[in-house]
Amino acid sequence: MALYDVKPRFRAFLQGIVPALEPIHPDWITLAALACSFLAAILFQTAEGSRWPFLVIPALLLLRITLNALDGLVAQATGKARAFGEVLNEGTDRLSDVAILFGIALSPLSSLAWGAPATVAVLLSSYVGILGKAVGAGRQYGGMLGKADRMLYLGLACVAAFFVGNPVVARVGGGPVRLFDALLGAFTALALLTSIQRVRAIHQILGDRRA
Repeated sequence: MALYDVKPRFRAFLQGIVPALEPIHPDWITLAALACSFLAAILFQTAEGSRWPFLVIPALLLLRITLNALDGLVAQATGKARAFGEVLNEGTDRLSDVAILFGIALSPLSSLAWGAPATVAVLLSSYVGILGKAVGAGRQYGGMLGKADRMLYLGLACVAAFFVGNPVVARVGGGPVRLFDALLGAFTALALLTSIQRVRAIHQILGDRRA
């Protein structure tokens, strides 16, 4: 079960905020979510030397998820929902993922050796999800590592890092694997598994339609 399964309840919870946001164009809400991701990426650069960013970053990640839900709700409530809004939403989501993952990889917390595979795997899982809609099976959000799952695990890692730093948690080939290395490695594996799960879901939906 992925966190996406609780999205309907989360959206229902946010409905009370929508009237206050109706004067704001939903595209600005989408772009605000992107700004949260870039700010989190910047804070990763200084988090190891000064641990207070480890408490700010989870708040930014939660705000990103919240704004990602609110832009669609506001668009529907104000009659501003349109096809290009979906393009903007998907595009900024991918930019947010790249910013956050490369923000970790380019910081002292980890390296590109861990961050690049994680970024490719996450983008692949998102691509497969979008591909489902392209072939008529609907946008696929399921799997082990959806967007909300990534933000939750990353937020928890940041809270842990506030207390313990970025310790070595394992050794691979004699080399140290630190907390954020392990997190990016887990993202790589789980995102690839998510891609497989989404492909299987698409295949089942299309197969059922032929039956």
